[in-house]
Amino acid sequence: MNERRAIDYLNEMYEAASEALSFVGGMDGAAFAGDKLTFKAVTFCHFTIGAAASRLLVTHPEFATEHPDLPWTKICGTGNRILDGVFDLDPSDIWEATYRTLPELLSAIDAIRHWHAQGE
Repeated sequence: MNERRAIDYLNEMYEAASEALSFVGGMDGAAFAGDKLTFKAVTFCHFTIGAAASRLLVTHPEFATEHPDLPWTKICGTGNRILDGVFDLDPSDIWEATYRTLPELLSAIDAIRHWHAQGE
C-alpha cells in the first residue's frame, strides 16, 4: 500500500478549507442557511478536513507533536461531530465554524508548509 505523506494530508485539509471559504464567498448567514447545496458542500469540506487530520495523525503521529500549534483534537472532533449529527446539523454552526476557524487553519497550514519547504 502506498502510504501518503503527512504533507499530502495537510494539503487535502488546505484545499477543503479553501473550497469551503470560496463556496460561501459573498454570502451572509441567512443566505447560507437557505442554500441547501452550499450548506452541504461546506459541511462536506469540514468533514474532509477532519477526516484528513485524523488519517494524518494515525499514519504520522509524530506530526502533531512537531506541530502543536494546530488544535488537532478539535479538528478531528469536528469531522466526527458532523458524521454523528449529519441529520441534525445547524447551518448557523457550520457558518460560524467556517468564518471563525478556517482562515486561521489556512494560515497555520501555510506556516507549516513554509517550514517544511525550508527543510526544517
